[in-house]
Amino acid sequence: MHDHILSSFNQALTRLREQVLTMSSMARKNLGDAMRGLLERDTDLCNAAIAADQDVNELEKSIDHLGMQILLKFQPTAHDLRQVMGTIRVANNLERIADQASSIAKRARHINHLPEIAEVKLIEPVYQLCIRNLAASLDAFTHANTEAAAAARLLDKELDAAEKALDAALLQIMEARHAQLEAYLHLIFVARFLERVGDHAKNICEDTIFIEKAEDIRFTKHRRESDPVG
Repeated sequence: MHDHILSSFNQALTRLREQVLTMSSMARKNLGDAMRGLLERDTDLCNAAIAADQDVNELEKSIDHLGMQILLKFQPTAHDLRQVMGTIRVANNLERIADQASSIAKRARHINHLPEIAEVKLIEPVYQLCIRNLAASLDAFTHANTEAAAAARLLDKELDAAEKALDAALLQIMEARHAQLEAYLHLIFVARFLERVGDHAKNICEDTIFIEKAEDIRFTKHRRESDPVG
């Protein structure tokens, strides 16, 4: 690109990334509000998370539109092209995370209208792993750090294991009580939604590696921590 075109491209790409970072803040807030609504039995927070999902959806549309404009106007290649396409993919994952937050909030509203169960607190370790993974993936994307992205990607296994362990524990409780099971069923779904947030965080790590190294590792399985990425 000529210097003036490159400058215009960089400005447009900066706007695109800024919008995605704004979207990440919104999605994380929605998730936090949904989980606080559950843990604190605050239905108003649940309602806020559900309502705010539409704002995230609208921002994703804006990002898609801007990304398409950049592709058509500048016709970038190589790393520049991957930056645009990968950033759009990150936005898509953030929109899905906001969707999961909305789903958690809806389940939480149901739980809040039922008699309180102490086992709601069992979801907290799963949530902490979830937000740890999400923060790590977004930090890697923000700083274009492929090593951090590769490391954060591996964290998903711990979240998966925690979700499965909680699932098993809640099912055991349900089998023993044979009554008032509705809240436990909703809680199992909340844990699964958190696990899906972790999947989207993992996708963001893979998008970061795609942008910076032109490597598509989405379908790479059974990787050990000592293995090189690629």
